[in-house]
Amino acid sequence: MVSKTVGRYFTLMAIVLGMSVIVGCGGGGSDTTEVIGISQGRWGHTATLLEDGRVLVVGGQKTASGKLDTAEIFDPSTPSWSSAGSMAEKRGAGHTATLLEDGRVLVTGDSDEATAELYDPATGQWSSAGVMVWPRNWSTATLLEDGRVLVAGGLDATKAGAEPLAAVEIYDPFTGEWSPTSSMEQKNAKHNAVLMEDGKVMLVGQFLTEMYDSSTGNWSSAGKPSRERSAGTTATLLKNGKILVTGGEFQRGGWTGVAKAPLRSTDSYDPSTGIWTVASPMNETRVFHSAIQFQDGNVLVVASLELEMYDSTTDTWAPAGNMIQERDMMHTATLLVDGRVLIVGGKGENEAGRLEGLNAVEIYDPATFTEEN
Repeated sequence: MVSKTVGRYFTLMAIVLGMSVIVGCGGGGSDTTEVIGISQGRWGHTATLLEDGRVLVVGGQKTASGKLDTAEIFDPSTPSWSSAGSMAEKRGAGHTATLLEDGRVLVTGDSDEATAELYDPATGQWSSAGVMVWPRNWSTATLLEDGRVLVAGGLDATKAGAEPLAAVEIYDPFTGEWSPTSSMEQKNAKHNAVLMEDGKVMLVGQFLTEMYDSSTGNWSSAGKPSRERSAGTTATLLKNGKILVTGGEFQRGGWTGVAKAPLRSTDSYDPSTGIWTVASPMNETRVFHSAIQFQDGNVLVVASLELEMYDSTTDTWAPAGNMIQERDMMHTATLLVDGRVLIVGGKGENEAGRLEGLNAVEIYDPATFTEEN
């Protein structure tokens, strides 16, 4: 959907680059620009690039127990935020947002009900998207080539505790109906899903990976990465056709009492051979971070204060600057039409030391970054 937008908004974005209103400049060695913050601090939200170049931010958590039903829109041409209304349900960390072919956004999961909702940027209105087959949190939602949405796995929202699902269902925006499809070979939650160049969907789970073929409705094994990753990873389809999996958590027990350990390791999957290989590790451990691929194929990883960039041609990582605001995890990073990156929210602490959603927003421009910054 982004490629269709680039030509339409090239002139507009050229103007934006020259007229962006800076609210505050990043001092102290930062390499980002501060812009107006969102009205409600949040983490675990979703951010979706709309067809007109604006960004829709939905739901998330204000506090550990405070889910949000509000949504906001960022317009990079001003730059400013405006309200996008409220959903029928509060949806915290663990929901999904998917841009449909008609420009609407499908939001699912992490609510008390199995309902799904649609946002129409043309009218600014929310509407029902029906009732899902299974109420779930921390699933994946992937737009298929035929315009339908594949929702896979997640945690069973009807049960207390972390009970993962193998169940999969499909939303058809043309009929507005949900229907079950073949279950995965293993249960997965807090996983990743990537639409491949051949139209199949690759799911990267904690132990194994699977491939969904929408033409047959079947799943098949895609091998095992070199490292177990329980949650908080990213999976990116590179320009060379390979999949890059970064960071996350390694879940372990034992006498040490350490349940989870953050990772800096990365894996690479080659669909032409079906083989997983170990890629170069990141400079820092990262969990629930963001990964953004630029037009040149380089991948920016966003987390904490330090940014780093992956060069797939050399399999190397390099420092890519510092942010103004330290963002613990569960922020969003969205590639704008003009090639800059919008970084929103994340976990922070208030004066009392309690977790609280950040309302700070900043923009990273790869065209202006140099190692001398």
